[in-house]
Amino acid sequence: MEIAIVGGGITGLCTALALKKEGHSVQIFEKEETLKPVGAGIWLQPNALRVLDWLGLKEEVKRKGIELRRMEITDMMLRPYKAIKEKVVQDEEGNQTVAIHRARLQSLLVAALGSSIPFQTSNGYVSHKQTNSKILVKMSRGEAVCDVLLGADGIHSSLRRNLFPKATLRSANQMCWRGVAEMELPTEYQSISKEAWGKNLRFGFSPIGPKEVYWFAVACGSQMPRLEPDLLKSMLLQKFSLFNPLISKILEASPAHKIHQSLLQDLKRLPKWHSERVCIIGDAAHATTPNMGQGACQGIEDAYFISQCLGLHEKNPLEAFQDFENMRRKKVDYVVNTSWRFGKLAHHRLGKKMLICAIKATPEPLLSKQLYKLYSLKPW
Repeated sequence: MEIAIVGGGITGLCTALALKKEGHSVQIFEKEETLKPVGAGIWLQPNALRVLDWLGLKEEVKRKGIELRRMEITDMMLRPYKAIKEKVVQDEEGNQTVAIHRARLQSLLVAALGSSIPFQTSNGYVSHKQTNSKILVKMSRGEAVCDVLLGADGIHSSLRRNLFPKATLRSANQMCWRGVAEMELPTEYQSISKEAWGKNLRFGFSPIGPKEVYWFAVACGSQMPRLEPDLLKSMLLQKFSLFNPLISKILEASPAHKIHQSLLQDLKRLPKWHSERVCIIGDAAHATTPNMGQGACQGIEDAYFISQCLGLHEKNPLEAFQDFENMRRKKVDYVVNTSWRFGKLAHHRLGKKMLICAIKATPEPLLSKQLYKLYSLKPW
């Protein structure tokens, strides 16, 4: 089967590798000239690691990232609301979250493509036309013919806009900043992630390398001005000046011109993800806010399941896509909706108190059970 993938990000690359593993002929089209790892860092939770293990890449990912043994939500002074044992945040196989620079992960995935999977950059999707057995895809530079077309072109997907023009994004009314600090964390922070909560402010961080710290900051508001890099950095230092001094040190050690600002939003639930021989996956189909750290992980899961479904129904892509949706819908809806609620409550005076009480009151066995289900690769 000839399969074309629109989008060369993490979801698209993993999908190409998964389909190649299942014996399909694959090609990738990416509109950007070079891959831009916006976001700086990424947390690969155990469900994503299990797929990467299946692809034969887990150990290399672990070598190029940092394994996180604890993930804590804290007050402004980095005091955890609840101390959680290491085993609580791992799956039954012992996989724990790996924090890695997005650029390193993307480079690793591109290298794994080798020369057997064509990867065209500066060649974005324009439109497509379906016949009884083939799809003619018009690109910004030429055309492509395939049996199946997959859209992995992110939250602002051009392919989705063509298939489902009424699809809309939902704003969380929160602004997010991301960056990487060039520093070494104190010893007690070198294998954990922290998310500190203040008044309508959150700041999270973890190591992603020996002298690299990935961080994100969130504040209420969707109309933040676009400031010059140095002014933006000064503004963030002021906003978080009452937090633990380590947070100011992280901001100070971050190159101002590499701090990325974006509005937090997700994709309103679509009634379906496919039309005939065309299907959207990852953020193109179910973009989520980042409050659960599962956005890229769900895209990586999609890569696994879409490859399995197309393998089972090679002669009938429509059945493959319907099976794919049946397997993925319940879990994806849970992640998107839970992440949305969590993010909104964390910035609400009473909602934050409720969440803190829930964190403190949830027994570790129940938390482990919930996380095991999230980290499972079985269809929900």
